[in-house]
Amino acid sequence: MRNTDAVMIKKAIVHVLDRNSDEPIFTDFEQDIQEDVHEFLEKHIIKSLQDEENRKGKFRGGVTAVKDACIKIFTEEQDFIECSKEIAAHLFKAMKSNNNISSSDLVICLYESFEKNYVGILKLDYKKSFIHQVEFVEDKLKVSIIPQTISLPGMSQRLQKCAFIKEIDEEDEYDLIVLDKQNYGNEEDGEIAQFFVQNFLNCSILVDNRDKTKLFKKATEKWTRRNLKEDIDKAQEVREEAINSLKNCAEIDVEKFTQSIFGNDQQMQENFIQHLDQEGLPVENFDIDKKWVEKKMKKRSIKTDTGIEIKGEYEDIEDKMKFEIRRNGDGTVSIIIKNVRSFQER
Repeated sequence: MRNTDAVMIKKAIVHVLDRNSDEPIFTDFEQDIQEDVHEFLEKHIIKSLQDEENRKGKFRGGVTAVKDACIKIFTEEQDFIECSKEIAAHLFKAMKSNNNISSSDLVICLYESFEKNYVGILKLDYKKSFIHQVEFVEDKLKVSIIPQTISLPGMSQRLQKCAFIKEIDEEDEYDLIVLDKQNYGNEEDGEIAQFFVQNFLNCSILVDNRDKTKLFKKATEKWTRRNLKEDIDKAQEVREEAINSLKNCAEIDVEKFTQSIFGNDQQMQENFIQHLDQEGLPVENFDIDKKWVEKKMKKRSIKTDTGIEIKGEYEDIEDKMKFEIRRNGDGTVSIIIKNVRSFQER
């Protein structure tokens, strides 16, 4: 699903979820899928499916309003409108659980990709935009800029919350792809964030090899910054070992990696493994997602405490003829860019 680069919208419908109202505003008609509407929906679907933050999910037991409605859409397309209302009503109920959850339009669509059907659920949060207004005042023409508070996200913007459900097979690893960009900055934000995945979709978020690869890279850097701020040599060793493992190995053995980095320092080993666990990475072997590595680790960025930032291709920074980090023996290093024939300022 994540590799989708084209979809065909077969059915779509829009319901209004205004949390200031007691009930959702349901429509009784499907959306006319004109060329520009198709492009609008297709771009948001593709962009969300390719977003690095989306996750695989599996429906849980208990209340399964979304799952049940999607199964019915797949098997009885003539019930699409009524099923969409059930999904919208369930989301509206979940939204009412917290006053800070934003009102939105809800688009539900049935689309086809690679000859398979999927249900897309897109929560279109309102964006503030501006339009001009033309009016006559005392026989004179007046043009004003006025705000529009219920504009929908443009095609260049990214959705905050959406889900893409495939035809249900209980034996499959996952049932849906979920994108939820809610900020988990504090307890209240956490409650808001969980309403979509837990209260509405009622699904468990899975951690696949792509997620594990990304988590390993991010968590290792986070731990290094926090614990090795005063030991630049060791910090460099940890970073280089992590990069080499991701680029040159087929899998990560977390315990073996930890032992190779920290040797017999049992306290550091336990501290690092505990940190990975807290970041959501299970302490177990996992296959490295090479596609993610190739895509996200093409460039490297180094920022020093002296205010200098260096960016370049990984291959160039790893080339000893072009780049070197030389230890000075006093806890500092010198970063040397070698064999430069010319340079430009930007």
